[in-house]
Amino acid sequence: MYLSQSLRRAVLVSGSEIATVNGDRRHTYRQLLDRVQRLAGAIRTTLGLAEGARGAILALNSDRYFEFSYAMPWAGCVFVPINTRLAPPEIAYWLEDSGAEVLFVDDAFLPAVEALAGKMPSVRELVYVGDGDTPAGMHAFEDLIANATAIEDAGKGYDDLAALYYTGGTTGVSKGVMLSHRNIIANALNTIPAVDFKPDMRWLHAAPMFHIADGLAIFGVTMVAGRHVFIPGFEPVTVMKTIEAEGVTESLWVPTMINLFANHPDVDKYDFSSIRYLTYGASPMPAAVVKKAIEVLPGVRFTHAYGQTECAPLVSFNGPEAH
Repeated sequence: MYLSQSLRRAVLVSGSEIATVNGDRRHTYRQLLDRVQRLAGAIRTTLGLAEGARGAILALNSDRYFEFSYAMPWAGCVFVPINTRLAPPEIAYWLEDSGAEVLFVDDAFLPAVEALAGKMPSVRELVYVGDGDTPAGMHAFEDLIANATAIEDAGKGYDDLAALYYTGGTTGVSKGVMLSHRNIIANALNTIPAVDFKPDMRWLHAAPMFHIADGLAIFGVTMVAGRHVFIPGFEPVTVMKTIEAEGVTESLWVPTMINLFANHPDVDKYDFSSIRYLTYGASPMPAAVVKKAIEVLPGVRFTHAYGQTECAPLVSFNGPEAH
């Protein structure tokens, strides 16, 4: 059981199919594999990470975030998603506690990185994952891929450490949860039948990708060779437009997102006929909100999911029959 296994299989069964959609950027599974292999090569050579080293990412949702999540384990390294809602001192704590040597960052968090100058002793390389001009002292994400040589999979798997997902810290200091390849894959394999993942699915990454709840889709959707559709974050109209334009079939939202969507004044202006499954969780769901959502999306199968980071993450599901 190793995380890169899902990507290898997807290339074999759906190599020419679209794997990722991010605005105008689209890559097939075959192209995606090449980019991951090259980025992994850059991680080991240009960035100088050894096997087992940690690399963090502080960014909004994107296809590059997705590629980072596969390239790190491909290189034999450990990926560390950073909560985008943290204040700079908290970011500094996560980086130091995890021992992250590299930080990938996008435009939204360049000010935070500037504020942390001299306060990230473990971080020795910065990678810019945005689309603008690369800031001084940073590596450009696309240049890393273009100039690197693809490398073979490092062969990490099973009980090898794959990721450090930090807890919310609601009862104390945030803690880094050590998740192995086996942890993440086993949970994804349970999720696939529970919420009916299929090869023709188109998953909308609207929930933050730093959170393991959306992280399960990074690997689970790839396991069935589905399509990943990315938006920077949840904004109701952007979500509506993307669902209609890309034929989104599945997603995972928290109750607040569902409330904003279902009660938005423009909700009747778009075609949501493609959606077939919507999972929610992370906080209590008011009955009035889920009833409104069912009215707005009458053909959608709703599932309430419960989990925690330490369980990689999902523990139980309350399926469509309960709705």
